[in-house]
Amino acid sequence: MSAYLYPVKMAVIIFPFLALALALPFMIGQYRRYGSFVFWRAVVLYTFVFYLISAYFLIILPLPSVASVAKLTTQRYNLIPFTALRQFLATTVFDPLAPHTWLAALRQPGFIQPAFNVVLTIPFGVYLRYYFKRPLWQVALMSFALSLFFELTQLSGLYGYYPRPYRLFDVDDLILNTTGGLIGGLLAPTLMRVFPSRDEMDAASYAKGTHVTLMRRFVAFVIDNVVVVGVITTLFSLLVHLLGGDRLLDNVQLASIGPMLIVFILFPVLTRGQTPGKALVKIKIVNEDGTPVTFWRLVWREVLLYGVALHSLGAFNTFFIEVFSKFHRTDINFILLGIFGVITGFLVVNFLWELITRDNRYFYDVWAKTKQVSTVEHKV
Repeated sequence: MSAYLYPVKMAVIIFPFLALALALPFMIGQYRRYGSFVFWRAVVLYTFVFYLISAYFLIILPLPSVASVAKLTTQRYNLIPFTALRQFLATTVFDPLAPHTWLAALRQPGFIQPAFNVVLTIPFGVYLRYYFKRPLWQVALMSFALSLFFELTQLSGLYGYYPRPYRLFDVDDLILNTTGGLIGGLLAPTLMRVFPSRDEMDAASYAKGTHVTLMRRFVAFVIDNVVVVGVITTLFSLLVHLLGGDRLLDNVQLASIGPMLIVFILFPVLTRGQTPGKALVKIKIVNEDGTPVTFWRLVWREVLLYGVALHSLGAFNTFFIEVFSKFHRTDINFILLGIFGVITGFLVVNFLWELITRDNRYFYDVWAKTKQVSTVEHKV
């Protein structure tokens, strides 16, 4: 049993890091297609990823040393079908005419190993039929393809890492894995009656996709401010360095404001209201009446958000540290702390209010007379 538990434990350790790496691409994909993020869909897809990791680890772990594999003289492959059945009949106490031997036979290695290969791909068949809506013939074909990938991974010695295979390439595994996937496909309709169907998930997603949620805007914010601005800043710095203008990089305002203007002013002007992040999650900025956003409204909106709100938060943090950490308690520091404290309080109240009401139209949109709308087409 430990031979099966160890790979699963490794999958549990690896999965959180992989899930984190996949989170942003996954959410972008969901927002681009549906305009919303449905929790149950995330559960289905992430458990599918966890299953695939576990299945893969089960066929490669534990990893032996290269030296020990080099000394192996065991058989590399078996191309004779139904060898597992013959071994089961030859190595277990199973007697079809003696029912009292059946249960005992199920506990012996001659049964456990083939049964494991069947069970291994049952979830694969369930996922293919339940979520990906594949017909049974495709479930069987894709289960065979997955099994072939596993077997070739073993035959190649983990893609050439080992000098020879350390596990047997077995045609019976192809048969058993394909059978397991087909069983999963046959069981899936029963599960469809218990859990939300793919069609129900899609309908709920499209219905929610007409509303621009806080999470959707946050994903766009991360893409714009972390990814796009980061890339543009790096390219700008590299170009300036190649042109011999390293002194320009000492000007923090020039190095930071330039990329911000490109992302939050130039891009939306050229795309009629979409930054790169907003374009990826399919939302755009428009005027309050739904018409394309005008240049000066867009500029005023970004000044309020990035020039006033974010800088005020930074200034409040700076003067809070000056007064309560560094103890520079001058009159001007107290005055500035109070001013930026009031602004910060307003920002917090505005954020909480919109979070409660779920309107998500913050002060900078209200004052600039703009709003954000979804560009996803609702499908019936």
